[in-house]
Amino acid sequence: MMSLTRSNWCNFSAALTLTMASAFAAAAPPKIDHHVKLTAENSVIGNFPAQKEPILTIKSGETVKIDTGGGAGWRNPEMDPDTWLKQHKIPAKVSDPALAETIDVWANAKRYADIQRGHFIVGPIAVDGAMPGDSLEIRIHSVTPRIPYGTTGVAPGRSLRGSENPNKPPAHVTVFDMKRNVGLFVPGVEVPLEPFMGIMGVQPKPSDGLNHPSAPPGDFGGNLDLRDLVDGTTLYLPVWVAGGRFYTGDAHAAQGDGEISGTAIETANTVVLTFILHKGTGLKMPRAETPTHFIAFGLDEDLDNAMQEAVDEMIAYVNEITGWKGDSLAYALASMAVDFEITQIVDYTKGIHAKIPKALFKDLKKDYWYKP
Repeated sequence: MMSLTRSNWCNFSAALTLTMASAFAAAAPPKIDHHVKLTAENSVIGNFPAQKEPILTIKSGETVKIDTGGGAGWRNPEMDPDTWLKQHKIPAKVSDPALAETIDVWANAKRYADIQRGHFIVGPIAVDGAMPGDSLEIRIHSVTPRIPYGTTGVAPGRSLRGSENPNKPPAHVTVFDMKRNVGLFVPGVEVPLEPFMGIMGVQPKPSDGLNHPSAPPGDFGGNLDLRDLVDGTTLYLPVWVAGGRFYTGDAHAAQGDGEISGTAIETANTVVLTFILHKGTGLKMPRAETPTHFIAFGLDEDLDNAMQEAVDEMIAYVNEITGWKGDSLAYALASMAVDFEITQIVDYTKGIHAKIPKALFKDLKKDYWYKP
């Protein structure tokens, strides 16, 4: 396998100009090559089924618009959905496309391995020519809410000590003010909206089984819950099976690092992504890149172990950027200038991510594709 080098990561491809035609915009959108709609056939619930045929096969360099679902919140058999929406002062109807599609997926998506509950996921999307040992570069052009609200539940036992309430309380509903790009939490408290997809991943290794559950993230990506995966961020994923088989879901409108209750503002998003295949990189863990930072991940059931992996991945990343050898320089630099943040602590496999400022590297080419 080819080793990763500075040129691999700093010269990925020519720049693309982009923006969104919404409150979350920044430039003109790319040409859309494919549009994946939210249907039961295009969706799965709660796992990454290796036996599911790809819903789409694309070529490297193509851009895909993907409609996702979620945020229903009313799954109470004793209450009519439109009554629930009205009760929470949500300016929407159950007949609105994103809500109607979410209901259809929940009712009709095929359950694999008899998994009945879990994340709403769309996929898999195969990339022509992708093989184990390659990597996928996924450029996030835009993430836009499809519905004007989101819900935040409390999952007992999912935080460090779990919720004090052993019973699952009703989800909190946050209505969006799309013009001002905020979520109206309660009167006098507003949450800035920064939409992203909690799940972005490829098919896990065959050794992980046919139906890897969607909650724990891993070396395939998956439920990373990294709040930085917004417009203008790139996610790099190792390929473990032929075609890569990309999935996305778990749409969020905003999240704090840690995601301590078990959920963020769960909603339904439309995401626009460009997929670029890189042959023989030998990447072993997810990485990300923003206009200002490189991001390395650590993932483990033990938070200390996740931290150690994040440190090790950070050192490898810095060494590839700089051409340094060994641990000492990158380790010292990290202690001075790299932030290690808790991605989430609620998905069984906990996450730490290291944010490496690009400004540290004065000889680095400033050729990142996204210009804020």
